[in-house]
Amino acid sequence: MLRTAFLGVREMSPDEGASWGAASAPTIRDVIARQAVFNPGKLPIHDLMLHAWMATFGQSLAAERSLSALLGTISIAIVYFVARELFAESALASEGIDAQLPASISALFFAVNLVMIKYAREARMYPVMLAAILLQVGFFLRALRVGGLLNFAALAIFTALGVGANFSALLVPATEGIWLLYLLGRARFSFVALHGRRTWRSALALAVGGSIVAPKLVSAFGKTAANTPGGIIRWIKPAAWYEPVALFNKATGTFAFPIFAILAAWGVYIGWRRGIREPIAFALLLMWAPPLMMVVVSYTLTPIFVERYALASFTPFFILAALGAVEIARPASWGAVALCVLLALGHVWNYERKPHDAQYREAVAAALNSLHPGESMTVVPVYAIEVLHYYLPDNDEARAIRFDPANSRASVIIIGDQNLRREEAQQIRLEYPDVIARFRGVVVRKKLSSP
Repeated sequence: MLRTAFLGVREMSPDEGASWGAASAPTIRDVIARQAVFNPGKLPIHDLMLHAWMATFGQSLAAERSLSALLGTISIAIVYFVARELFAESALASEGIDAQLPASISALFFAVNLVMIKYAREARMYPVMLAAILLQVGFFLRALRVGGLLNFAALAIFTALGVGANFSALLVPATEGIWLLYLLGRARFSFVALHGRRTWRSALALAVGGSIVAPKLVSAFGKTAANTPGGIIRWIKPAAWYEPVALFNKATGTFAFPIFAILAAWGVYIGWRRGIREPIAFALLLMWAPPLMMVVVSYTLTPIFVERYALASFTPFFILAALGAVEIARPASWGAVALCVLLALGHVWNYERKPHDAQYREAVAAALNSLHPGESMTVVPVYAIEVLHYYLPDNDEARAIRFDPANSRASVIIIGDQNLRREEAQQIRLEYPDVIARFRGVVVRKKLSSP
């Protein structure tokens, strides 16, 4: 319910416009071609899924976003699967605790978290990436635990799907690589012991999955890097040193975060004392390694620290918090769970009280009404052009053209306040000094020279 509520209320965002622009192409070949332009740095997995979804359910915003809502709902069950695999052979059983209990609470915490709900309501690739990479983690743990050709094959497939859906998912296999090095070192890199064979085969499965998408990622890095001219993530700012901690605070809410953090710390402490050390160590690694890697890359190569790039890291946080809740004596345990859920829902409620979209639909209507015959409109940021195409009538789509700062032929411009540099905004205001209308998140301006 939380993921399907208000799907059609918010207006299309520029990012969603890029996904719609690719997915609305008439043929699969056209979808793939457009995706390379509108959403570089990834494979067209989501756009092809959305293309088929819209062919069945239509192109309304609610219909487009319902695909993400469905995947977000399925991910709740996947979190349960991951937690069950994590604790499957731990010392919990000897303490009389069924692994189903912390797994169920983990899924509950995931279900009511604002970040997971928010991205499950967007017509973007992140729910695809998250579902695939969480399945990848689950099969990674299962392959290490029981082996089996199907588990190794699933690990390779979901590695490729997760990383292919968005290059940022590579942080998870990289983290797993660190864990495999630890396991291999502990086994003295032996292939003889059963656990050694499973570890080597898991490493091979990761390599196979990664090799499928590696050529695309290497070629796309230059198009996405924040410190390159024209890079599509050039808006990302360098990360502060405290960002990894702030990431979890912002995601869970100011009031909920301390409770989740205390429960997670208690889960780590008491679980370590009871011998559940490897599951806890892996959970901590999966929780902290991806955001720390983003900080390192941000300072050495290009800024990439963005909340949605570390979505998989929230799952181990919820799992550790669930373990901490389980390890509290009843009935205080259920009280802690109820408090976490209530505070998380309060975070969602507080978020819903305010609008979080820009009124592009109203801006497009105002811009269209101000145009004379033969005139055209444009928009900044440039990648929001597909939002104009979405809201314009079919016979007027050609009147929306891409913004060219060197030779702007458009008579009217719609200015969004997303990631627009001050110098660029000042130059645009000089060229388009006449304000036609102001809406939430956007301003419509016109050239004085227009008749």
